[in-house]
Amino acid sequence: MRTKSLTSSAWAVPPGQTIRDLMAANQLSTPELAQSIDLSPDGLDYLLEGVAPLTESVAERLANVFGATASFWLRREVQYRAKLRAEGVIPDHTDEHHLQWMKGLPLKDMVKFGWLEESASPAENLQKCLEFFGVPSLDAWNKSYGEVNEGVAFRTSEAYPASELATAAWLRQGELLSEQLDCSNWNPELFRKALAGARALTRIPDPTEFIPKLQSLCAAAGVSVVVVRAPSGCRASGATYFSEPTKAVLMLSGRYLTDDHFWFSFFHEAGHLLLHWPVGSPILETANDRHSNRETEANHFAADMLLPKEHQDRLPEVAGNLRGIIRLARDAGVSRGIVVGQLQHRDLVKPGHFNNLKVRYNWD
Repeated sequence: MRTKSLTSSAWAVPPGQTIRDLMAANQLSTPELAQSIDLSPDGLDYLLEGVAPLTESVAERLANVFGATASFWLRREVQYRAKLRAEGVIPDHTDEHHLQWMKGLPLKDMVKFGWLEESASPAENLQKCLEFFGVPSLDAWNKSYGEVNEGVAFRTSEAYPASELATAAWLRQGELLSEQLDCSNWNPELFRKALAGARALTRIPDPTEFIPKLQSLCAAAGVSVVVVRAPSGCRASGATYFSEPTKAVLMLSGRYLTDDHFWFSFFHEAGHLLLHWPVGSPILETANDRHSNRETEANHFAADMLLPKEHQDRLPEVAGNLRGIIRLARDAGVSRGIVVGQLQHRDLVKPGHFNNLKVRYNWD
């Protein structure tokens, strides 16, 4: 009779409650049980509270400790989760909309990059992805992120297929990282002055050295600079938006892992903040506006910041001249790779020529 009542679908309480009852009956403390079933004390707490799902391996260890069968514990878990799904507390991972949403996310890269931990349970994976975005349901996600491409200014590469879900994941990780950076209030005048100091950083080859300095410079002017590796399907090189009315976020993906691309993207995004910042609105432009006047203006801004006009005028005379390139970079106070990048962009040298002068980065 007891077994029949315990396995009834109407009896859906957290397995953790049953575990607590058995702990009390057997006079087992939390540390003692945690050690017996090979969980950390925190891991056992999560299980008892119903936060962490009860897995097959844990069910087998509970059966060894308390004498019930592993299938008994797994039935408790299935019934409890089904009850939560029916009440709308947790999403149903078998729902077609959830399946398609999960399929579109760059889950492998999100796990590889350390953005979230993968689980063997599809239901737990779905829950972790929703928690990553800070939303309780797919409906909430659609309201918050469904039109993400229309709310942020992007610099993108046409060479990569675009995925709105991958872009949303990239933006969310940037948002999470930017929240960890303390910033003063947004001050466009101070930010413009900070760019002179940022320009000097282009001569430092090590990102672990120049990125903290760049972040500090910009944070003093109310700009949170974050570098986030782009997952598969996200072709953004950079993005800008306001997470708060007084805090701007400047994201870079470092896609091409060379100094000329990295710094051009940075100053391009900086140009958006200074030239196109609309009072009272966090939206700078739409992603579909890549060929608009504002994109052209941001490109010109970046080029002029990296190489002021008097140095740009010297580019034709140093094309094909190694010593001339090195001398121009020194006179302009920028890295050699930036000069090479501008020569290539203007078709003054062939693509690939002088690439040995560029600094190459890696994600290690």
